[in-house]
Amino acid sequence: MNNVVETVRSAVGGIFSVLVSIVGLLVLAQVVFGEAAGMNVIANLQSIVNGFVGEGASLAGLITLLLVVALLQKQNNNTE
Repeated sequence: MNNVVETVRSAVGGIFSVLVSIVGLLVLAQVVFGEAAGMNVIANLQSIVNGFVGEGASLAGLITLLLVVALLQKQNNNTE
């Protein structure tokens, strides 16, 4: 059972790492190419963050943001 859990944890960590890398590349593409990049990744990220801490945000949104950041940091520490 522990082997299955460790395999799933490893797979999820790998997928997460790939997705974070893709987001980073998309942001870089938008910075380099601007509007010609085809999508506005930076504005989408800003709207996600504003949903947590922007105008009309609640304490629950802020707590959720803190939990997501904590999980991301924990995941980053596990992959190193």
